[in-house]
Amino acid sequence: MSGNNVLRQRQFQVKIGPPWLTRFEKARIVGIRALQISLGAPVLIPLEGVENLDSIRIAEKELEMGVLPIIIVRWTPEGRFQEIPIKYLKLNPP
Repeated sequence: MSGNNVLRQRQFQVKIGPPWLTRFEKARIVGIRALQISLGAPVLIPLEGVENLDSIRIAEKELEMGVLPIIIVRWTPEGRFQEIPIKYLKLNPP
């Protein structure tokens, strides 16, 4: 190395489950985030482009924009698990 600090980032790989957010994971994330918003949590997106300002629509829009700092934990039957930040998961299956 030439004295320069080179920051290397490893490519994150989803090893457990599909590389997209399942409908069950999506429903849970939107439901929990909508509850947080309805209880007074700050909204993480500008509200100008969101129609029908209810907490569920806002939570869905936050998920689509990728601003939620949430980590999904997926388990295998053997007891292994992987923590996956939702920014590495696709929102729509192929």
